[in-house]
Amino acid sequence: MTAGVIASLCLVGGPVLAQPSGGPPPANVSLDAAKLEQVELWREVTGEIRSLRRSVLAAEEPGLVIELAVNDGDRVELGQVIARLDDVVARIEVDQAAADVEARKGEIAERETLLRQRERDLGRVRELVERASASGVELEDAEWGVELAEARLAQTRGALHADEALLARAKDRLGKMTIHAPFDGRVVMKRTERGQWVEKGGGLVELVSLDQIEARLDVPEVVVKRLGEADATVRVLVPSVGHEIEAKITQVVPDADRLSRLFPVRVALDNSEGLLRPGMSVIGSVPVGRVERLLTVHKDAILRDDAGEYVYFDAGGQAMVARIERLFASRERVAVRSSMLRDGAMLVVKGNERLFPTQPLNVLESTGGAPAGAQGADAGERRGGN
Repeated sequence: MTAGVIASLCLVGGPVLAQPSGGPPPANVSLDAAKLEQVELWREVTGEIRSLRRSVLAAEEPGLVIELAVNDGDRVELGQVIARLDDVVARIEVDQAAADVEARKGEIAERETLLRQRERDLGRVRELVERASASGVELEDAEWGVELAEARLAQTRGALHADEALLARAKDRLGKMTIHAPFDGRVVMKRTERGQWVEKGGGLVELVSLDQIEARLDVPEVVVKRLGEADATVRVLVPSVGHEIEAKITQVVPDADRLSRLFPVRVALDNSEGLLRPGMSVIGSVPVGRVERLLTVHKDAILRDDAGEYVYFDAGGQAMVARIERLFASRERVAVRSSMLRDGAMLVVKGNERLFPTQPLNVLESTGGAPAGAQGADAGERRGGN
């Protein structure tokens, strides 16, 4: 035996069938049976990813943009400074309002002192009246003086409340000259630049949340009833990132498009890895509420080339190709249509990436039924040992 043949046998590992000189070595594979079974029909629908929170941050006060702290694509956190407007005038208004408040407080202190003086005067007049040393007119004048001092004090306190309201308003306006992020997200568009004047309500930047996203699927009206059931779930495939997610329905929006008769269905998605983006297209699979007997294969058996999807099956100990038409997926299995496959056909689910037609198979594991062809005594003993 040559060194090359010995090396090939070592790479295959374990008992193998003897091969003709120069023939390909057997491929170590695992098999799983194609099954004809009752499955609920699923239907593919289209949709897109949307953010649950999307906002155009607007200026609440007119002003000159003196700072724009973000660019398109930047990630921002709740409370982060997004932009600043020129706040010189706003600060002056705050200082002026604060000074008015302090002046009003001083006026109140003066009024309170005057009221205490009038109250003492009234007390002395009452003592004099009791001793018949003062007239009733003097008593009335003293009482009137107290009432007038009380009224003026109340008036000044009211003016203080008004001044404090003006101060609060000035501070609020000053605070609005700095724009903060209302939630965690990303900047998708800047709508102004530093040095530009923005009016009240003018857009500054547009933000979307990437943590709170959902898929919006357009579902035919004949399927809506099934999706309204408590156990209804859908599968969402995001082709651009290769993610397939099984998720619960958040809501079936009760408002169909008048032309297409499609209902929007909201499906919550987990974006903890940050791969999903609003606007990405999705393909959804939804149950239709009918059951049929169909051929299913394990999802790991399916391969793809330029001509479409196919599987390898065990044809008497060697790999052969069967073209398939995918109907829909059902968790680990996929409903397919194929003119070459039958119930119980053994398909290669592991080790099929580098297979080629007619290559001998060394079956390491087989589930769902017996392989179509014998592998020889050694291989059979190996499977029995597993």
